[in-house]
Amino acid sequence: MNWMKTSPGPLLLAALAACGGASQAVKPQPVAQEIQAPPEPSSADWFARGVQAARAKDTAAAKADFQKALDKEGKLAAAHFDLGWIAEQEGKLGDAEREYQAALQADPDDLAAVLNLGHVYRLQERHQKAITLFTQTLAKHPYDVRVLNNLVVAYRLAKEYGKAIQTVHRLLARAPTNPEAYKNLALVYSDMGNYRMAEFISANAKKLDAKDPGVYNNLGLVDLKLEDRPGALAEFQKAIELDPGFAPGHANIGAMALSFRDYRTALREFGKASQLVPNRWEWHLGTAWALAGLKKPGEAVAEFDRVLAILPDQPDAVFGLAGAAKAQKQFDKAAEYLRRYLALPGELAQRDDARKMLDSVEHMRKSLAPPKPESRVGMAAEKPGPAVKGAAKGDAKAGAVTPSKASAPPPAAAGTGAAKGGEKTASAPAREAAPAKAGGKSGTPAGAGAPKQAAPAPAPSAPAAKAGGAKKTPVVEAKAAATAPKSAPADDKGGEEPDDE
Repeated sequence: MNWMKTSPGPLLLAALAACGGASQAVKPQPVAQEIQAPPEPSSADWFARGVQAARAKDTAAAKADFQKALDKEGKLAAAHFDLGWIAEQEGKLGDAEREYQAALQADPDDLAAVLNLGHVYRLQERHQKAITLFTQTLAKHPYDVRVLNNLVVAYRLAKEYGKAIQTVHRLLARAPTNPEAYKNLALVYSDMGNYRMAEFISANAKKLDAKDPGVYNNLGLVDLKLEDRPGALAEFQKAIELDPGFAPGHANIGAMALSFRDYRTALREFGKASQLVPNRWEWHLGTAWALAGLKKPGEAVAEFDRVLAILPDQPDAVFGLAGAAKAQKQFDKAAEYLRRYLALPGELAQRDDARKMLDSVEHMRKSLAPPKPESRVGMAAEKPGPAVKGAAKGDAKAGAVTPSKASAPPPAAAGTGAAKGGEKTASAPAREAAPAKAGGKSGTPAGAGAPKQAAPAPAPSAPAAKAGGAKKTPVVEAKAAATAPKSAPADDKGGEEPDDE
């Protein structure tokens, strides 16, 4: 029958019956599974992490992440740019220069890197390098307003005033209402000594943007040149009222306070300026002189050292370190700094004072040195010889030099203006156009570009030659601002803050 063909056989039935009885369970054998390692972060991943760290103001982590991005992809222009920007903010101008140059090697059309590299050259006072850089860039981008404005600044600082004016006219032919061009032109005429023309041009810039703090800063500089100090102070105060974060205005008020020996106000204002723009050596110098005036030589030394970290062998800082060391009775150090100062090339405003101070310090070192013990071994007793005719009593004192009052000169205000009596300060303020905004290449917010104005801010001048009479104080102007990093947050002002000289 058909059912016989489909019924289970005896063996199968026995097997089924056995399943119902007691039996030993068989444990499944574990199967080895291969654990997959997480994928290695790419250069874009490391760069994104660096951006986040930079936004969180974790500079060390940001630098490490950007470097790891470059280890993966050596020609990542954005990473080089951000590393350069961080180095610039830290005052490490040599590192900043290398990173910006590397960014340009990776992307020759990176105008943000061009502008920031030129800014570094300006901070290093290498104006011809900046001129060459901007001129070469204009060969490819002949109408870039940001580059033209920065070229005007470079020509002005190099005292090539004719070329500066020609460049402004070239710029205004393309952008007739560009306020930075008018501000830069006003500074050119101010440096040439044509203060009334500078005042007239600044008034025109004011019509273009009455809320631009740089315009009022420039007018304050002109007032200083015209010996209108109350008017200058009012203009600088107006500038920081419009923008409390306008560093040049704070620095110029500090410079004026320093010239009147109001060291507390000078310390406060230069301190604010340095917090806003930490890589300006002139403002650290102003802070140092204010601290010296407040009889705080130890704190002054730290600020003088910051100056030299940004601009090695800056003469005023070296001379200031000598005065601070002498004030702390560290005569060996004082002598070392004075010799270093006197060995510097070029004109030295305090050369005569430094020589007098060195004589004074050397005398103090000798007077404090323990007397050398006399050796009597092998010496025969001798009767004192006859006195030399005409020898003056106390000849030992003849070589002593009275310490110079200039040993710790009061700081003079920074800036481009001349001090009372027409004396020019050691460092003149600079005003210039700012670099362009940095466009983020990784989708991160672009950094801020050129400042809305090329206004001036104070650069501390050389200390007065005599502690009794402070030098007349010059003032500072705003310089071109550096472009913000490509990882800067969208609300970060970045390079919009003017950079003064």
